[in-house]
Amino acid sequence: MKDFIVQAWKRIEIALLLADEILSVKYEDGRWSKPYYDCGGGNIWMLTYTVPFFGYENGTYFFK
Repeated sequence: MKDFIVQAWKRIEIALLLADEILSVKYEDGRWSKPYYDCGGGNIWMLTYTVPFFGYENGTYFFK
């Protein structure tokens, strides 16, 4: 049990160190859709807000 706790704590420390290096998506990066009628899904008028996903490759972050 002790080894499990030590390993979990190490993962938490690493995650905290990496948190400063992770890019975050801002509200301005997203886009609102035009209103549309959702036939069959909810049968209501809807709007959607989408934001890009990003990846990590060759030591840098990029938006897909």
